[in-house]
Amino acid sequence: MKKFTSLKKVLALTAFVVLLGDYAFAQFSLSGEVRPRMEYLHGYSTLTDKDSDPAGFASQRTRINFNYYNNRVKMGVSVQDVFLWGSQPQLFSTSNNLSVHQAWGQYFLTPSLSLKLGRQELVYDDERIFGASNWDQQGRSHDVALLRYDGMFKLDVGAAFNQDQKHLNGAHYGLNNYKMMQFVWLNTDIVDNLNVSLLFLNNGYQYDYVLYNNDNNYNRTKDIFNQTFGGRMMLTPGDFNFHASAYYTMGKDMEDRDLSAYYVGLGLDYELANEWDLGIGWEHLSGTSQKEMIENPDGYKNRSFNPFYGSSHKFNGFMDYFNATDNWANTVGLNDLYASVQFSHRRFEINLTGHAFLTAATVIKDGNVNETMEPYLGTEIDLTMSYKLSNVSNVVMGYSQMLGSETLQNLKGGNKDAFNNYAYLMFTFKPMFLK
Repeated sequence: MKKFTSLKKVLALTAFVVLLGDYAFAQFSLSGEVRPRMEYLHGYSTLTDKDSDPAGFASQRTRINFNYYNNRVKMGVSVQDVFLWGSQPQLFSTSNNLSVHQAWGQYFLTPSLSLKLGRQELVYDDERIFGASNWDQQGRSHDVALLRYDGMFKLDVGAAFNQDQKHLNGAHYGLNNYKMMQFVWLNTDIVDNLNVSLLFLNNGYQYDYVLYNNDNNYNRTKDIFNQTFGGRMMLTPGDFNFHASAYYTMGKDMEDRDLSAYYVGLGLDYELANEWDLGIGWEHLSGTSQKEMIENPDGYKNRSFNPFYGSSHKFNGFMDYFNATDNWANTVGLNDLYASVQFSHRRFEINLTGHAFLTAATVIKDGNVNETMEPYLGTEIDLTMSYKLSNVSNVVMGYSQMLGSETLQNLKGGNKDAFNNYAYLMFTFKPMFLK
């Protein structure tokens, strides 16, 4: 019952602020979100076996968002509850899923220069490197200090330092997360219809290891770092939208291994007759050769690109087979050739996207370095339909099918000949209570 008590306190505070009068009301907004999603999974994320039963569940995100603003100060708080339907007893629950998704304050030194502190979403460009991961019910946010300029150009300079508890000595960090992080993001319009962004990111991780000395073992830690830099450009002449991105990562991975990886993305979209959109594109995430890993297990270089804090579900298929920050991290990389067609009419929208997946590095067969496999991984078809029910609600449904290859089966297990599919139905309600 603890989470419900906390929620009541938040709502009571909100009501008090509103009752202060017109001055407070003009500078305060209160909105909400309820987002239940029902999912059917049979070969989601990895190939299933022919005799495996499908899975299904319903999850829900509930958020209350508070925002305050005046000439000098802005503040935002987002409290959320994420749960599975049926995961708690009906009459009593000791679980507490209530959490703070965002809680930040922003002070404007000048109309264009501000300092933003606290837990906040970091969303840049197409969300490939920094994104809110909105598909995930819990979303993604960072505890960070941000210096922001928004004038003739946009410039964000951010820094974070994480600790899982207060220490009187040292700075040991026990969570599987970055320990420190700094970044710089610059965005500007070069000329009309040409927008360019540049990004530099420095990640610092704590690496725990054992030091062997004279038959004695000593537990040690050290901080290791990697750097990512690159950018994105978008050219929008008329009904065309061409975008290109490139990033390079160097330094050390989380296992203190040398890291050298890169990413390239190209895309072209065309708007046809206001209701039709056509798109094609290609993404390349570099990978590490399995042959190299076996022949030099202690000294090989990690060449697998990691998009770190991006919104992974937006890319490389909705079945999430190739999430480079999770189940496809430190692997043979990926080439994704995709094409899409989208039709929009009033409140209705339908999108059909096809992906052809190939590896970016060598795959060996059954541990034999002298026998390699074809790079083709499979084809995924994603069908998505959405309908705007009202100004504050909509419904989205999707169906995806994976046609896997022998290479994909070799890498992920399961059975390529099984019927691997995924479907979902999601409702979103986002009312504005006060503004």
